[in-house]
This record gives sequence, C-alpha cells and structure tokens, in this order.
Amino acid sequence: MKYFDEGDILLSDFDGVFLDSQKRFEEVMKEETSLEKWMDFLSGIHWKSFIRDCEFIPGALETFTELQKLQILKGFITCIHSFEEGKEKILFLRELGFKVPIYYTLPEQQKSQIYVPNAKVILLDDKISNCTEWELKNGRSILYNPSFKSTSKKYVKYLTDLLK
Repeated sequence: MKYFDEGDILLSDFDGVFLDSQKRFEEVMKEETSLEKWMDFLSGIHWKSFIRDCEFIPGALETFTELQKLQILKGFITCIHSFEEGKEKILFLRELGFKVPIYYTLPEQQKSQIYVPNAKVILLDDKISNCTEWELKNGRSILYNPSFKSTSKKYVKYLTDLLK
C-alpha cells in the first residue's frame, strides 16, 4: 500500500470524510456566518436523524471497513457540538461494525490536543488546516480532496485509493 508503512496508524475525520454531513450543514445554513445562529442550529439538531440522513462519502464504508480489518484504521477523530452528537456518532459507527475508538474534539480545539501525533500516526482529514496543524506537531497527514485542487499536501481524490 503506497500510503501506509508497516506499523502506521490511521485516524480519520468523520464529517466530510466518512459521511457527507458538511454538505447537509451547508444546505441548511448556506452562507450564514453568525456564530450565534450556527450554535442555535447545532443545538437544535436531532442528531440521530441527521446522521442517518447523511450520505456516505463515495467509497468510505468499504474503504474504512477494509482498513479496520487490516488493522491500519485505529480510530475516528471528530468534532462534536454536543454529547448527543457524540453519542449518535458512536452508535452509528458501532452499528456499522466499527470497533475502533472514537476521539472527540470540541469546536476550536485542535485534534493534536486529543491524540498526540507522531511519525507513525496519520490523520486523514478534509480540512487542510487540520492537516497542517497535525504535521506541525510531528504527525503525518493525508488530505481527502475530492475536487482534485492542487495542494502541497499528500492527498487522495478517492478514498478507495487508500487501499492501493
């Protein structure tokens, strides 16, 4: 596999990498920039329905299932806005057969504060800022970039490429 060396650990983001929840947020809130309105929106979501109504990122379920079998996927690391959201993400992943840990960050908290990066830990994320911050803390990253925009980061356009 070209993206992983023996002993590498993959931690994957959830929103925008596993489920297309970012798209659902944007559909509802469009171009809203008010933090207060966003917080009102997020606190009013019925998370069980919201998560189950999101579409999988193409190839995500198959890719992450295989990476878990290969013992490369060692966890999901995701931002939550409420305990309810966190609970529903865990239940959803467990129903799908994922047994890896789920690590939570709060809004405005860096993922490296929750899981300490090192040269064997790879973060898969759809936000370049998260990848950059992870690398600054001595981790490695792969940017999920389906729009194939040029970037200086290591990236995949299709999640299934991770299995090559």
